[in-house]
Amino acid sequence: MGRAEALDHGARLAAAVRIPVAADTENGFGDDPTTVADTVRAVGTAGLAGCSVEDFTRRADDPIYDAGLAAERIAAAAEAAHGGPHPVVLTARAENLIHDRPDLGDTIARLQAYQEAGADVLFAPGLRTLADIRAVVSSVDRPVNVLALQGCPPVPELASAGVARVSVGGAFALAAYARLVEAATELRARGTYGWWDDVGAVRDHVRRAFAAPTGARYDQRR
Repeated sequence: MGRAEALDHGARLAAAVRIPVAADTENGFGDDPTTVADTVRAVGTAGLAGCSVEDFTRRADDPIYDAGLAAERIAAAAEAAHGGPHPVVLTARAENLIHDRPDLGDTIARLQAYQEAGADVLFAPGLRTLADIRAVVSSVDRPVNVLALQGCPPVPELASAGVARVSVGGAFALAAYARLVEAATELRARGTYGWWDDVGAVRDHVRRAFAAPTGARYDQRR
């Protein structure tokens, strides 16, 4: 998905709800700081409240940007996030740990550099142990986000360690797909309907979520 399509999706989501929406803008959709800044400005124009910028290059042979360039990219993003008519909360991501570079020291140094460059929130996906999480939190002066991975400490323990925000990535969608596979397997293999127990528990919530707003009318021909 390119920048234009991603921002269009984000704008539609932001317009559909009454809470702030942040976008995953990957690596800013470009290598150079100017492109990253343009992306962040477009995030604000789209009505989004925040975005994240990664230091992952998307190149298999060299997956992480040079530390100096990575900091320049965040500095350009921060200037765009805070200097325009549509302020944006900027999350800077250090991607070492999920791209086969288990170097906590370098990850912390990068997060510190991104803090100095103006990031509002710091994020190093792949942190799993309380010791590593505490090391990161104690090394920076910005809110720290943790990705809830399998084996990650429970949220109350993350909170006690000083974590400010927890995200789940695509895990909820994967959990839904896993339950779909279970239900389909049950129906095919045994011909039974135990999955209806789960359907009944959430059906009212789904109906409310997809109900037409008061006064709205839909074209029945679609």
